[in-house]
Amino acid sequence: MKSFWYLLALAFLFSACKSLQPVTQEPAGKPYDDTELAEVIGNGNVAPGGEQPVDEQSATDQPEPVSPNGPYLPPDIAETLYAPFVQRSVTPKPALPRARNKCSLAVEVRNYDGLDGCGVLLETDDGALLRVGIRPRGDVLEAGTRISIGFEYMKDYEKTACQNEDAVVRVTCMRLLRVSSGLPRPVVCEGYDKPARWLVEAAQSVGATYITRFPWREGRFAYLLESAEGQYLYDCRGYLICRPRKNCLSFIEDFSQGQIIYEN
Repeated sequence: MKSFWYLLALAFLFSACKSLQPVTQEPAGKPYDDTELAEVIGNGNVAPGGEQPVDEQSATDQPEPVSPNGPYLPPDIAETLYAPFVQRSVTPKPALPRARNKCSLAVEVRNYDGLDGCGVLLETDDGALLRVGIRPRGDVLEAGTRISIGFEYMKDYEKTACQNEDAVVRVTCMRLLRVSSGLPRPVVCEGYDKPARWLVEAAQSVGATYITRFPWREGRFAYLLESAEGQYLYDCRGYLICRPRKNCLSFIEDFSQGQIIYEN
């Protein structure tokens, strides 16, 4: 009888100890074995506790995101290159053009005030410098314009201090070819990949947002400025070819070859 109660106590104690063991629940799906778990943790894909590992070095070295609203660096602007003044003291005198009464000689009107006080001179494409002794009535000779003239040479004229002139002429007729560039003197004709300062200033003066470069005559380029008022078209020397109220693209032979070189 005594042994019976002893065996019953042992059975009760055994069942109580078994109920105290922890119960584990396997996660859904295929469980990782020890090898797979080590590989996953080593690759940084998962960390104990389900948290993603943090790389402190990469977190601190990441550049700050740039706002789509700027600020942006200003575009590169090339300084304007101007056509040099002709100095007769260092350049040989070219052959003078033949005098004709017909408006057939194209000249640039240039201001030589800073050189021997010559004032306005007419510069031919060959580099001859003509001082106007008597000009026709009407429009004033405006520096920066390109005109065609008829003229005759003057033998009797008023002497001046200018030592840079090649001849003095009387203008018999005059026709405007291109309006004033608005620049101190014509610029050197270049194919700008980045806008020169004269182009940017021209764009800012009319509120243009784009400057597009197009092929132009004789292997040169023309530049289209687009503003709220309309379009302005300049040649590479700064002469205004077209302005608003006209379709300036009609002057371009192949506008599909346009290249935007400036955006404001």
